[in-house]
Order: sequence, then structure tokens, then C-alpha cells
Amino acid sequence: MTVLILSRQFGAGGKTLGENLAKRLGFQFVDRDIIAQVAREANVSVDWVVAVERETGGRLMKILSKMVSGDFIQRMLSDSGSDFDEEKYAAFVKKVVKDIAKEGNAVILGRGSQFIVPDQPGVFKVLLVGEKADREKFLEKQYKLSAAEARQVVAKEDRKRAAFLVGMDAKSPDDPLLYHLCINTSKMSLKRAEEMIVDLIEARKT
Repeated sequence: MTVLILSRQFGAGGKTLGENLAKRLGFQFVDRDIIAQVAREANVSVDWVVAVERETGGRLMKILSKMVSGDFIQRMLSDSGSDFDEEKYAAFVKKVVKDIAKEGNAVILGRGSQFIVPDQPGVFKVLLVGEKADREKFLEKQYKLSAAEARQVVAKEDRKRAAFLVGMDAKSPDDPLLYHLCINTSKMSLKRAEEMIVDLIEARKT
């Protein structure tokens, strides 16, 4: 089983790098797909799941950090989607992320996966960071945004990431001790970062 978990500051190139790595390694790339899988399992709309995620913030991740029994998950699966709340969403995200990791051969981007998936052989955790100005420039170039739009997006997404992960018990999501590798994309190209991550994975196979 090989699973690559990418945590990133928004605009540090996580999605682009994750997609490139998944293609190169022949892995499944999992990003917003997690939301769709949660929605399917919970029998609710994707829009509803997105709304729950947006509104719950740090409270959600406190729940995610707790163990949820199989009986509890089964009980939630039997409930109607009309009462699908943040606690149920948290349990489903955790279940889906763990199921994806168990299958292996996946690149998982975000969603607190660095906390959900336990450290074990075959699981690699990488953090991408970058100077705010460089992250803004990356968004301008990659997504054809104006400078003002890029600044707004980075600020908004930084706040959302902090709110989403603030409830985790032990450490900051940017704590380097959580990861096998921390890469500053202000100082290193995404291509070089890709090579380093592939080298890391390949070295563990030998």
C-alpha cells in the first residue's frame, strides 16, 4: 500500500503537484472527490456537504480527531439526509479518507488527511508552503486571476484552512514534525518538488 498525503498552504501548488504525481505514479488523485463520496454515502447533495464543511470550521476537526465506532457510522448511514449535520459529516469524511488510504495507490490532497491517516509503512506525508506573494503570483499565472483577485483568494483560503484544522488536538498543521518532507515552493520549482517526492517513495520501496 502506498498513499501520498499532501498538505499545503493555498497557492503553494498542491493541486497541480498532486495531479502530476498521481499521473506519474499511476495513482488515484483525491481532492474535492472526497466531498462527492461523502455525499453519496450520506445520501445528500454535494452542495449540502460543501455548505456543512464551509460553516463548521474548527469545530468539525475536533470531532474528526475522535474515534468513531463502526456501529455509530452504520447508524448514521441509516438516517435520512435531512439531518446530516457537522458531526455526521466529520465521521463520513474520516471514514472515506481512511477507506481511500486503505485501498492505497492514492494521492490525497487536504481535508485534514495528515491527521486522519495514521503513520505506517507506505504512507508518506508532505507539506507544501510558500511566501504569500509567491502563492498569489502562482494563482495569477495558473488561473488567470488579477493581482487583487489572487490576494483575495489566498487570504480567504488561508482563513478557511486555519478554521478547518484549528480543532486538531496535538499540533499545528504546519508543524514539520508531522511530515516526511516539507517543501518551500518559493525556493523550489514544482518539477523539482515532484522529483524529490518520487525519490522519497521509490527509496522506501527498496
